[in-house]
Amino acid sequence: MRQTQRTVRSQPHDGVSQVVLQALSTIAPSSGSDGAIRKPLESYLCQMFDSMLHASGTRLLDVVKDMRRARITSLSIAETYVPIIARRLGNAWLADTVNFAAVTIGSARLQALLHRLECDWGLSCDAKFDSPPAYLVGVPEGVQHTLGASVLAGQLRHRGLSVHLELELTAEQLAQQVRHERYSGVLISASSLDHLRLCNKLIECSKNESRNTPVIIGGIILEQHSDIQSQTQADLVTSDVYEALRHCDISAAVQEDVPAFHDPRVVRGQLVDDRRRAAE
Repeated sequence: MRQTQRTVRSQPHDGVSQVVLQALSTIAPSSGSDGAIRKPLESYLCQMFDSMLHASGTRLLDVVKDMRRARITSLSIAETYVPIIARRLGNAWLADTVNFAAVTIGSARLQALLHRLECDWGLSCDAKFDSPPAYLVGVPEGVQHTLGASVLAGQLRHRGLSVHLELELTAEQLAQQVRHERYSGVLISASSLDHLRLCNKLIECSKNESRNTPVIIGGIILEQHSDIQSQTQADLVTSDVYEALRHCDISAAVQEDVPAFHDPRVVRGQLVDDRRRAAE
């Protein structure tokens, strides 16, 4: 996703607003910006938002069932509706129209919804890879946000890529994973400058085990500082999932002299020049 600038207020529970906004900082909804939603779909967005905060824990699932009967796919719900609802919940928190408890409950319900949708959304419907490239998607240990990383992992899986998701990623776990598995990239999601030390430790650990595996940082942390890359020594900082995959493809092409193929735009020849420049 193309990152946007946002001013986040300072509050005792400021990290909670970042938990919610993280969904859109990690991956873009497939239909574009909030304003691009047509009015018939806006009615479902309103229903989802209201039911997410309802006292009944099953109200949100009832709305989703209605959406499925209206032929709205699990893919669309997970990649378009959930991030938009997360952003609205974050904006409501910033505007003081919802409290800490509501944000916590709403975020948990969205996370649970993603888990339910994973059966027919997070599994690949694309058989183009005989041996799919593997990615490690991680949230540093102790960091509360997980929603955005879960959306990202589901989207990658749906597009035929193999994903290992770690929501409490430690340096020891990362070392073991990179040592024993061959990953095309390590994607770390972070939401606050407070997490820089954790990110530095993870990146150092990954590079010690495999210097050929690109490590990429994304998330709302990119909105808080303009020089995250130099501070963390990450290979790339971006909240655009295709830019991240393209970088991993180019790295693989340079190291192994093989064509990049993860980004759908490759088949249209748009990345040829990028690969040539990287090889030079």
